[in-house]
Amino acid sequence: MANPQLESFLAQAKADPALLQRLQGCPNLDAIATLGLELGHCFSGVDLVRHQAEATLRLGEEDLAAAAAGVELQGHLWLIHIVWA
Repeated sequence: MANPQLESFLAQAKADPALLQRLQGCPNLDAIATLGLELGHCFSGVDLVRHQAEATLRLGEEDLAAAAAGVELQGHLWLIHIVWA
């Protein structure tokens, strides 16, 4: 289910290079949600996880294969990094 506040924030981020730069400094999705709140958008880190999961499920086989190979997909603001601990 789409969160209109999150959708608005993502559209703003895609159109604003300075905001994209700030997003790169966020250590986790909760920090992105805090940044969004500072800009008047109410969503959580969990909303971001859900949004990314739903977007991933809509990808076709070719895009899924590209994502698995580490290719950045146009329109996505972040990549998942696997950290082996």
